[in-house]
Amino acid sequence: MTRPELVEPAPDKPVTRNLRHRLRESEPFLALFSIIPAVEVIELAAVAGFDGIILDTEHGSYGTGSLPALILAARAGGIFPIVRVRSNDAALIGAALDAGAAGVLVPQIGSLAQARRAVQAARFAPAGTRGANPWVRAGGYGFAPQWFDRANDEAAVLLMIEGEGGLRAADRILELPDLDGVFLGPVDLSHSLGVPGEIEHPAVTQAATGTIRRALDAGVAAGIFAATAQQAATWFDRGAGFVAVGVDTGHLGQALAGLSDEVRAFTRTSRLRIAEQS
Repeated sequence: MTRPELVEPAPDKPVTRNLRHRLRESEPFLALFSIIPAVEVIELAAVAGFDGIILDTEHGSYGTGSLPALILAARAGGIFPIVRVRSNDAALIGAALDAGAAGVLVPQIGSLAQARRAVQAARFAPAGTRGANPWVRAGGYGFAPQWFDRANDEAAVLLMIEGEGGLRAADRILELPDLDGVFLGPVDLSHSLGVPGEIEHPAVTQAATGTIRRALDAGVAAGIFAATAQQAATWFDRGAGFVAVGVDTGHLGQALAGLSDEVRAFTRTSRLRIAEQS
């Protein structure tokens, strides 16, 4: 399959627009979870045509110190860098945004209070409690004097609903001002709902679909994780505007396994042909 060459982003590519605005558009937003801390993986996601990359510091092997180079690679490739922080911690949320992330994905939101705390941590006063430092990367190292005026409008906050607490509080969470989106985690939901690992179980899909519909009614972006391309397409059909399809390690592993199996199959066929001719 032919893919576009890796070039400097054109002026109209997503790198020049903010994620908050992009999530309000009707065009589906396709992302990929990344737990491999490598610039090359981010660049591959960009040339492959993804809209965003989720740098997963909750489950990945890297931390805040690895983010600047990965974020830069995403922005250079014209895709949105989103950081899934390790926990609902104001310092982690602020650090990800200071490093230049287009948005944060905050895990394990189980109550209105937790949701409010996460949103406020991503906003400068008076809208929130984010620590202000104009000399960070996101602020142009002090050379972007208007940054504070626009920062609250640029940083997207996505809250992960992954358990029964979050499901129960969803209607109140969706009423929060400055909330950009909710993201359903079907793997954790399946454990919470008593069907561990069965992400396509009716209990999971019904809970997720209902939350997505309520989010759309509230004017909030709704996203979800999908393990396969078919699942991703199904969730877009069900109303999700934002789908993260799989994890880089999973896709890489499947591709390598498929290649290995294909080569070994050809080798066995060739050996059988030689044996029959001898």
